[in-house]
Parts: sequence; C-alpha cells; structure tokens
Amino acid sequence: ISHDLAVIDEVADRVIVLRYGEIREQGTTVRVLLNPTDDYTKRLLVSLPVPDPVAQAERREAWRLTRGS
Repeated sequence: ISHDLAVIDEVADRVIVLRYGEIREQGTTVRVLLNPTDDYTKRLLVSLPVPDPVAQAERREAWRLTRGS
C-alpha cells in the first residue's frame, strides 16, 4: 500500500487504485499509470507535481479541466 505513485511505478507490476475503499481501477502498473480509464485515476495522475514549471502549468490546466471549473 502506498500513496506515492513514483514508488509504485518502480516496485510494482500491478496496481489497484482505491477511493474510499472502493476499487476504481486495476491492471498492470504501466497500463494504469500511462493510460488510465477511470476519471478518478486520471485526476489523481494529473495532480502530481513535476519539476518542470511549464509542464506543471500544463498539468494543472489539465487537472482543472477534469474538474469542470
């Protein structure tokens, strides 16, 4: 169990994304992290910080759009 998706990416072959104890998405780590199908997983991934300020701004805008605001 981890909240750190970078660690999950390095050590796990499969991942299950939970929200309030409910399975939202599961599959190979590569598939879930690179091509999520669940909206919650997508929002979770775009909310992660990145060191490049331009890329971070793009991710924040993508995250904002997924929230509908």
